[in-house]
Amino acid sequence: MVLFRNIALAAAASTVSAKISVQVHRNLEVANTTNVVVKFHCDQALTNHRRRLQAGASRADTILSVVESLQDHTTSVQKDVLVMLQNRLESTSDDAPAMAVRTTWIDCAMYIDNITPELLKKIAASPQVELVHEPLLLKLETPAPATKNNAEAATANQWGVDMIQAPAAWAKGFKGQDIVVGSIDTGVRHTHAALKSNWRQDKGWFDAYNQTQMPIDVNGHGTHTVGTIVGTTNGMGVAPSAKWIACMGCDQQMWCPGEQLSKCAQFMLCPSDPDGNNKDCSKAPHVINNSWGGSSPGWFDSSLAAWRAAGIIPVFINHNDGDKGCGFVRYPGSSPLVISAGGTNSKDGLYYFSNMGPTQDGRIKPDVAAPGEDVVSAAHWDDSSMTSMSGTSMAGPHVAGTVALYLSANKGAKYDQVYAALANTADTQSLISNDKDCGSIPPTQFPNNVYGFGRINALKAVTSSPDTLRPTLAPPTTYCGRTQEDMDYPGNDIAQTEQRFHDSCCADCQKTPKCNAYTFTFDWANMMGKCWLKNVPDSIQMTYNQGARSAKLVSTPPTPSPTPSPTPSDCGALEENTDYADNDLSSTSQAKAESCCADCQNTPNCKVFVWNSYNGGTCWLKSAKGKKVTSVGAKAGSIPGSQQNCGALEENTDYAGNDLSSTTQAKPESCCADCQNTPKCKVFVWSNFNGGTCWLKTAKGAKKTVMGAKAGSIGSSDNQACG
Repeated sequence: MVLFRNIALAAAASTVSAKISVQVHRNLEVANTTNVVVKFHCDQALTNHRRRLQAGASRADTILSVVESLQDHTTSVQKDVLVMLQNRLESTSDDAPAMAVRTTWIDCAMYIDNITPELLKKIAASPQVELVHEPLLLKLETPAPATKNNAEAATANQWGVDMIQAPAAWAKGFKGQDIVVGSIDTGVRHTHAALKSNWRQDKGWFDAYNQTQMPIDVNGHGTHTVGTIVGTTNGMGVAPSAKWIACMGCDQQMWCPGEQLSKCAQFMLCPSDPDGNNKDCSKAPHVINNSWGGSSPGWFDSSLAAWRAAGIIPVFINHNDGDKGCGFVRYPGSSPLVISAGGTNSKDGLYYFSNMGPTQDGRIKPDVAAPGEDVVSAAHWDDSSMTSMSGTSMAGPHVAGTVALYLSANKGAKYDQVYAALANTADTQSLISNDKDCGSIPPTQFPNNVYGFGRINALKAVTSSPDTLRPTLAPPTTYCGRTQEDMDYPGNDIAQTEQRFHDSCCADCQKTPKCNAYTFTFDWANMMGKCWLKNVPDSIQMTYNQGARSAKLVSTPPTPSPTPSPTPSDCGALEENTDYADNDLSSTSQAKAESCCADCQNTPNCKVFVWNSYNGGTCWLKSAKGKKVTSVGAKAGSIPGSQQNCGALEENTDYAGNDLSSTTQAKPESCCADCQNTPKCKVFVWSNFNGGTCWLKTAKGAKKTVMGAKAGSIGSSDNQACG
């Protein structure tokens, strides 16, 4: 018993330590205290929102439900830790560094300054704590230097506005009226002639640093981007009748601390007065433009999910590392939850520094492209000047403005409809092709990892059918992962080829039997590069080689075949790091968690099981789910109910219109239960939009052939099977 207790204590200590990032551990090795961000489990908040939301709720009620669910959940999961911190604050000596505690409810995060290692371990031991990391610092993309003199003379409209045919959309009566656009940037000069008339003053400004009472711009980047979205003079704005609000999340040097960005995310979800009081969630913008990002994937996902649940469209940029080649997409632009923009020039070619995909998991990015080079917009140094900047920071506002135009033409449109409209109407024929086949997708095929679906066309988007589904495309069988600069895979050469650019090595590797990696070197004397094609073992370690560039060939996971109804041994996906307390019936010994399913099905009254590594692997069989707790390494599952048994689906079929909502599901069979659990849903259509989407509908509309789509409907049998 003593030995088991010691093992359990050691395992618990290991679990606590694993929640704390390596950098935080290192910080505490050289200092007595450090600053941390404590991230609490937050997913349940939006689940609670979906349960409490009434069918047919208004936009304002929906957003309020999202906010209240997040606030209630954050209060619940943080209360024990806050008590612990309060007790510590009361007992701290006067000579100890002052500890400060702040929270953000949109992501269930807590910011603690000057925490000791002893207290941090106690906090990390809480089952409500997901992870602890150091404060993040992200950055706006630095545009090409502004020039005062090249922007004074303007034609009827700026070239980017004309290129995307925004004036033709205006002629149809759609100029962004009744739509509010949000900006998270360096602020805005609200007195500029192009921006003063359409700033929404009521809950239209928040300074996440100093809570200034009126909008300011400490850099000029924010004024320029907002001018491109909604500017009313000199033909600079894509949606000149839209209103704008702004939050200053980035400083004069264009650095954007994660805490300030999260505060801005909260303000956008539920705007307040400049001092943070008197919130009114009905004032939330319809689309938010973001030109910032970094290399810490996932940290902003909770905020993105909250925006999406509220019906807000997030637009991000693909960033300006295009000179590094394929595979450099920065987060959050790399997220499947956002529309990301690449940049083009006035000749409809690629802006040189525009980043190219794919993402690290092989998804196509950017989603679309837009004008980003030599874009003229409002300057922040006075109330009338304009200036020219270049970068994907200039492309994103063209996309955000086009979203505003589309929403003014299609009131209440959902994210999926906006995305489909931009993607399916993007121009491709006029684009100048290049030699980049990033992710093994040729530049002549769309979508690709250079232009996405193509360069946006505002006129075509606003006049497109709002229920058009995104095209379904088969992914390439292999693609080359992110290029590692100044790194080499030593030895294991199987062939050599000559190429001018390192990206071309990928295609050579794909065409060479047994090649799974390459290293590119460049001979400046001969102005020619060499691709060293290799077959490297998984265990190989890269070595430093200045100037070399290397990448591995990655196999795309196969598209899963339709899954039949659950068999007696199939309990579906398991919940990682999850335990359900109490309600135990018995236990069995199994080396693998998946084997617990059959044991549970063969045990009377068993509905739930939890597997952990105890005694080489144990299945804890239970009659019901108790309190959900985090247990690192544990896996939980449940017996599938008969209600989710779906019949045959209609292949390559879509039924237009009658949409209620949409859900994310990787497999079409999973749509059945979503439809059954959605009031008034009778029909569903699945497509591979955003990795898999169920379009839930009240009835069958006009039947259309859409390759890859699958349709089903709720049957009339006792178990409500879909067929």
